[in-house]
This record gives sequence, C-alpha cells and structure tokens, in this order.
Amino acid sequence: MRITGAFVLALSLGTAALVASPASHAKGKAKPKKGSGSAGDEGKAPTASASEVDKLKAVHLGDPKAGTFKWGMKPEEVVAEVRVAIETKYQPRIQQAAQDPGKQQRLRDEMTHEINAVKKSFTKFEGQKSGWDVSIVGPEFQQGTSEAVLVTKEDQWTRYFFFFEDGLYKMFLAFNKDALQGKGFQDFGKSLEAKYGNARAVYRDEKSKGGISHILDHYVWGAGGSDRLKLVDRSEFYGVYCLVLFDGSVQDRVVERRKVVNPGGVEKDPLVEAVTTRGKDGNDENDDIIDRVTGKETKKPGTETHEDIVVPSTSGKAVSPSAVNSKSGGSSSSSSSSTSDSGSKKKSKKGSESATDGLEL
Repeated sequence: MRITGAFVLALSLGTAALVASPASHAKGKAKPKKGSGSAGDEGKAPTASASEVDKLKAVHLGDPKAGTFKWGMKPEEVVAEVRVAIETKYQPRIQQAAQDPGKQQRLRDEMTHEINAVKKSFTKFEGQKSGWDVSIVGPEFQQGTSEAVLVTKEDQWTRYFFFFEDGLYKMFLAFNKDALQGKGFQDFGKSLEAKYGNARAVYRDEKSKGGISHILDHYVWGAGGSDRLKLVDRSEFYGVYCLVLFDGSVQDRVVERRKVVNPGGVEKDPLVEAVTTRGKDGNDENDDIIDRVTGKETKKPGTETHEDIVVPSTSGKAVSPSAVNSKSGGSSSSSSSSTSDSGSKKKSKKGSESATDGLEL
C-alpha cells in the first residue's frame, strides 16, 4: 500500500482516523473479499436516507407502516411475514372474483403455490456444494459456516434473506432487468444516489496487459448504527445490479467464522473459478456451468454423438449399420467388393444376402 507523507505524519502525531469528503473514492489494490463489508473495511461511508432504507426493509411492498423485516428474525418468522404479504397482495383479486368461484379457487391455488415456493427455498449451507455456489449470490456465503438463505419474488426484484446462526442479518435484492432501464453501472449508481443520498464509490485495481486498470467495484452507504447498504455489479454474468443491506457487526462475526472454518483460505468468486478452471486434458471441467445455472442444455462443438450411418441399398434391400461402419476406404475395399459379390451369388440359394450386397459401385 502506498503511504503518503501526510499519512506518516498523522501516525506520528497519534491520529486515529483520516477524514475524507463524501465525494472521495476508496482506491483498493485488491478485489474486496467475498462477503466482506464490515464498518471499517471501506472507510467512513455517507449515511443513506433513513426513510428509503426503511422501505427496503418493508414487508408489504415498500410500505414500512405495514411492518418491516428486523435483524435477528428466525427463518420461520420471516416466512410468516412473507405469507401475510402474499395473502394481502392476492386478497383484492380474490374479492373481485366473488361471482366466479372457479376463478377464486385458481387464485387461491396460485397464492398457495407462491407461499410454498418461499418455504421450499429455505436452504442451509452445511457443506454440500450445490447450484447456490455458482448462482448470483455465490459470493455472499460460504459452506459450513452456519449460514442459510430464503428467497422471495417481488415486483421490482428478487429478495434473498441471509441468516447466520438462524438470525436474519442480510438482504440481497437483485433488480429485475427492466428496472435497470439500460443504464451502465455508474449511471445506475448515480440514479440511486438521487434516492439514498451520496455514496462512497469503492474501486479496485486489476492487472491487465496494458497495465493496471482502476475499476469501480461498488457503492456503499451507512444505513444507521452498524448497518451498511451496498450497490454491487452482477452484470457480467447475470445482467443485473443488486442492493445488499446488512448488519455490519454480524457480518464481522460471519467473516471470523469463515476464517475458522477455512483457515488460510483465499476468497474467490465460485462462478469465476468454475468458468476459468481447466481439466487435465485441457478441456473445461465446467463446460456446462451455464447449463447448470440456466437449466438449459447447449451442445458444444465436438461433443455431439451421432447414430450409425445407414446407406440406402440400390437393390432395394436394407443394409445393416455395422456393415457400413466396418468398411474401410481405398482400392483394397473396391477389390474385395467384387470378390464378395461373386461369393454372395454362390451363397444365395436360400435367398440370404451378403452384408455388402448393394454397396458395389
């Protein structure tokens, strides 16, 4: 790290902190660690609008007066609040269909399906690798560290609730693509600053052929107490940007637990690792990584399998695939063809045909 003369002087005077303006940028020399975000890892961040942060915590579609999610909630408590929100959303439509019992039942079934989907989404990360590790929230957790997740689909985003030791401590909000309005990450960040207030822009340095590139990594705000709000870029693989609201003090405990479970480990993005890892034969061991994420199979060149080739017989008789595939090209094939032909005529008293019958040129 480069240490300026001013910084050395500050240390010599026993100064405990350096003061930076809200518009200043943190210039990190390495990519921030996976899931990091404690109160001190990015300097002092400007405080976001309290009313807007409350809307992010709101249970009922951005209305804090109807209740908010609170840190420390158990998974079943979050599910109970989500259930109420879903029922509240469907109630007007069910009432409007009072004259159509069939439609009412379909709406109730749809509502029940949505509630059950939330319940089934609850996953504990107990050490078994799964699709979560290469998902959009892959960098947000580690296996075997008492972490878990729950997912809900909402109008503007998909919300991921993260738990540590069964207590809610983080919400990851992945915007729907239409909410981005085609904006680049920096422009989208500026649009959110208009809502939440000035943020601290955090940069990272990456090595490239042309030297070192200074890249915008994320925006961060304080959100009251130890809470933090981040805007992170997930557009490279998923085409979206995400807000991460979390309790920084609990995040510190999570990071310490990860160090115990994986001492000396290097923090890496599992999706990037999966895409860049190569097998012993030079092929990508994760060629189907996108297939696993999207659930759609895509054939790669050289991996297709084909059925045996069948060549139609000029004599009107069917020819077996094994006979065709056993033929070798060249002059020896042509000479043996005529020999086989004469032999076949001698052995056809009972109407049987040679395997090569009909292939003569």
